[in-house]
Amino acid sequence: MRKFLCTIAALTATICFAFAQQIKISGLLLDSAAAKPIEFATVALLKNGKIIQGVNSDSKGRFVFSKVEKGEYAIQASLMGYVSKTVEKITANDEDIETGIIKLAPTVRNLSEVTVTEQKALFEEKADRMIYNAEKDISIKGGDATDVLKKIPSVSVDIEGNVQLRGSSNIKVLINNKPSSIVARSISDALKQIPADIIKQVEVITSPSAKYDAEGTAGIINIITKKNTLRGTSGSVSPNLGQWNNWQNATINHRMKAINVSANGGFNDWKNKRVMQLGRSFTNGDTLTNQDQPQGITGKGKNFYGTINVDWDVDSLNRIGAGFNYYNGINTNNFDIEFTESSLGTVRQYFQRDMSRTYDWAGATVNLDYTRLFKKPKKEIALLMMYSFEGEDSNYWSNLRNRESTVYYREKSYNISNNKEGTIQLDFTNPLDSISTLEVGSKTIFRQILSDYRISSALDGSTDFRDLPELANIFDYAQQVTSAYVVYTRTPEKRWGINLGARYEHTFIQADFLNGTASFSNNYGNLIPSVSLSRSIKKDQQLRLSYTQRIQRPQFFYLNPYVNQADSKNQYGGNPYLKPELTHSIEANYSVSVKQTSFNASFFLRQTNNAIEGINTVDTSGVLTQTFQNVAQNSAYGLNLSANTKIIKQWSVNGSVNVFYNVLESEELKTRNADWMYRINLNSSIDFGKGIKAQLFGFYNSARVNLQGKYGAFGFYNMVLQKEVLKKKGTIGLGYDNPFNRRIKWRNDFVGPNFVQTQDVAMYRRGWRINLKYEFGKMNSGPRQKKRISNDDKKGGEGNN
Repeated sequence: MRKFLCTIAALTATICFAFAQQIKISGLLLDSAAAKPIEFATVALLKNGKIIQGVNSDSKGRFVFSKVEKGEYAIQASLMGYVSKTVEKITANDEDIETGIIKLAPTVRNLSEVTVTEQKALFEEKADRMIYNAEKDISIKGGDATDVLKKIPSVSVDIEGNVQLRGSSNIKVLINNKPSSIVARSISDALKQIPADIIKQVEVITSPSAKYDAEGTAGIINIITKKNTLRGTSGSVSPNLGQWNNWQNATINHRMKAINVSANGGFNDWKNKRVMQLGRSFTNGDTLTNQDQPQGITGKGKNFYGTINVDWDVDSLNRIGAGFNYYNGINTNNFDIEFTESSLGTVRQYFQRDMSRTYDWAGATVNLDYTRLFKKPKKEIALLMMYSFEGEDSNYWSNLRNRESTVYYREKSYNISNNKEGTIQLDFTNPLDSISTLEVGSKTIFRQILSDYRISSALDGSTDFRDLPELANIFDYAQQVTSAYVVYTRTPEKRWGINLGARYEHTFIQADFLNGTASFSNNYGNLIPSVSLSRSIKKDQQLRLSYTQRIQRPQFFYLNPYVNQADSKNQYGGNPYLKPELTHSIEANYSVSVKQTSFNASFFLRQTNNAIEGINTVDTSGVLTQTFQNVAQNSAYGLNLSANTKIIKQWSVNGSVNVFYNVLESEELKTRNADWMYRINLNSSIDFGKGIKAQLFGFYNSARVNLQGKYGAFGFYNMVLQKEVLKKKGTIGLGYDNPFNRRIKWRNDFVGPNFVQTQDVAMYRRGWRINLKYEFGKMNSGPRQKKRISNDDKKGGEGNN
């Protein structure tokens, strides 16, 4: 009995002692200049330099730490736009503690008073991505997003605007962590609509974790636009003029106490000119026939975009955001073609063709998001919703003329497409301790695609067009992707960090046709693992090893069965029966920084099974048709080296070399093609002082292989001179592209079972540009970072050329 009573007494004493240890520490944050409460600030309770608790200040500037044990602590308060402050030697005994008023000093007040003390490097290496700070690069101003991507190591952009990452076009391009319906339709068209001047930075993620959608076999390119998150009203106006491209942009941002409204918009018009010599030889039995098709091509287009976002911080723990994005555009290419077909020295067919292709589209995206924060730092739940819709018309007309230039045949076509997409996503992030985080989430995407196309013709040069019903069809395609993921991250300071995740995605497909073609449906599931190990080594060195699987679903550009036969001898169309690709990817990354120099080396190995390839076939009458098929295995392995350095304080240089070996092999077609490929980038910036800067940039892409041949090599370079004016609120820039070469030339070669084809292309690219910009407004402290939906799960089109 005595032992039992002693035990009860000891337990009671322990409980009482534990409750006696629970002390509360509170205080108030004030702006030292305006004497106003500071809300949404991050306040941390530290013991021996380690964070014990973390909270956010409320709308009145108050913060409270509850359940604090006895001991000596420090309090650290921080918020963007203010100088962080630490209050030391706060001793907790038996009573609650009121620290009183803690004043934070603003770092900046007005735009005219801002002084930049340290510039970000043009390129930064992070644990899981490479970041290009485009806002620091003056040579891209006045261009579009393709000019930005040309500057990035491991990324290549051809003259048509088609993008590849480490030799693969199977990538996902996001804009502010969000998808865009126009990107899914055509990456090259989307990039032409984004002015370089509004791009803040570009993130290249070659080994995405399971938190990202599993789409994009080569990786993800995330384009982040500039956002003014500082209080007050500010904005900019930027008219840009050029020989080949004119851009007019404007932005405005107004932030009140808890509500931020931002808007930007712009308009551009562009043009291009090129000539092409197409030669094709094909066999029909024992007969060899040669085709010669010189072409003159002129293109022009107009694009408009506008975005408005509203963010409301309801209180210190709840935030709501809404946004609307609208865009439209029209691109037209006019062709002047002369066609000659001969066999055994005799001309068998001759005609002249006047042809025009037009792509006219308009679309919008609406998003709504809600985020719930917790008193525990970095713990949050986010509910994200998005709906987008787009309409597109793809039209062409074609006239055939004889040697006397008399029209004897006319043809025209239209393809009306409507794309709708809805998304709902839920994410939960929970820090387990100071170095470990658990993330879980789910997502569902609904897509509906409708394509209606018609073709009509008129004989003998008349305008009496008659429909060709056998060439008409309506394609109705529905897709749903439901997914869930879990990711565990642990990042200790002096040991290996790990990012371990798994994602499951299930896809449902239903496709219907009007012309009697049998409907089909399909559904399949994919479990996508990912693992990444990283460690910081002594002397500013970092090592990262990663493995992931990726899946690549074909999107509308690849699926639409509409056959564009504006050029009767060169036709192309999609394949609605395509299956997804599956890729295994391994990467080893090493980076080091020594004083003013940083160096990065990445080795990668990628194998894609069931790869989607564009396949060319030539029939007995010499008509080439391109469609897409799952017929290849695509393997690549290589090395990317990049470095940044300052030769002197005013002169910085960065460059990269990307070398890899690409193997494409198809058992079905009994075809194999492989070769080494490389890309070289070089960029140099000089600051002459007094607001005058200059920049030189150039790159060279080697020839790249495809399953049936190769695309030719080409290079590009430009130079820019910029001057700050109007007390650094304005800039004037003068640039010149390819000053010593009027045209960029390259050759494409294709080989099939019964044909050989060459394309000699010359595009006019020498041109000037004038870049103007004026910034206005004032800056104070700003809001918190937001989370957005990113449907990075579709294989987008590479362009319409």
